[in-house]
Amino acid sequence: MSNQRPSFAKREREMKLKDKARAKAERRAARRAEPRSGHGPPIAAEDSGAPAASPAASPDATGASASTLPVPTPVPTRPR
Repeated sequence: MSNQRPSFAKREREMKLKDKARAKAERRAARRAEPRSGHGPPIAAEDSGAPAASPAASPDATGASASTLPVPTPVPTRPR
């Protein structure tokens, strides 16, 4: 069993891995605590010159608005 490390070297290695994991967890926590900025320009307010009623928001011929219509489900594909 010449390929086994002495117990102290093993302990050092394990402690190094634990310290690295702890530091990574701290970086993640710090990143989550930061306020997030948007990934693009801010969306303008509704009074930015756009028409008052858009076709997507108005009811269609059946009286249902576009937001209440059911979403079509994707067609399942055959596994390869």
